[in-house]
Amino acid sequence: MRNIIPILKSLGLLESEVKTYIAALELGPSSVLDLNKKIGLSRQAIYTAIESLIELGLMSSVEKGKKTLFAAESPERLRSFAEAKLKKMEATVREIRDISKDLALIQNGDKPVVKMFEGKEGLVSLLQELVNSKPHHIDEFTNEDAIANFLTDNDLKPIKDYLDKSRATTNLLSKSSNPDENVRKFTKRKVLTRKDIDVNADITVYNDKVALMTFRGNGISVLIDSKDIADAVRSLFKLAWDNEKK
Repeated sequence: MRNIIPILKSLGLLESEVKTYIAALELGPSSVLDLNKKIGLSRQAIYTAIESLIELGLMSSVEKGKKTLFAAESPERLRSFAEAKLKKMEATVREIRDISKDLALIQNGDKPVVKMFEGKEGLVSLLQELVNSKPHHIDEFTNEDAIANFLTDNDLKPIKDYLDKSRATTNLLSKSSNPDENVRKFTKRKVLTRKDIDVNADITVYNDKVALMTFRGNGISVLIDSKDIADAVRSLFKLAWDNEKK
């Protein structure tokens, strides 16, 4: 005989319900005590299983004298139950197919996730987020003087240590009062030469994320997690990068 229990459990029945149903089939109309002796489950567990099976139409109760006995419905009723469950599942699959586009819009890949940070502590948290993302390449448009006035070397140490250790490459397009200052390894740096461009913020693109940081006042930082937005900002950065000679 096939292993019946896993087959019936695949219909969503609990193991206690399956055992109760099979025992009731074998015994015919039975008391809870009879079922208890047959399958060894507690009386409470059997009562709970019977109640559920009656709701599903797989068992029924019969009165015999002063006793209440419980009987399993025929296997044909079980087959009808399985067929009804299959039809319901097929209808659910059709409904899911109909709403799949709506579900896709909810998915993070199409709906940008935006986080906001405030103050120096928030900016440090944003930098830690960058380290945790383990990017292999970073494009950054920034004001190095503004960063130096807002963050200490200790604040910047975790990200510098990660970039050095991971050999992550960086294209750095910056405004700086010390354009001859050396940069770390694996970084290509171009200094903005146009005097009509004022930069008091930082835009960093890595993986599918864009980090926006301002250094005025208390400082506000925004992290946008969106492939489309990251790709667009990365393209704009490339245009600016290619326009600078050195």
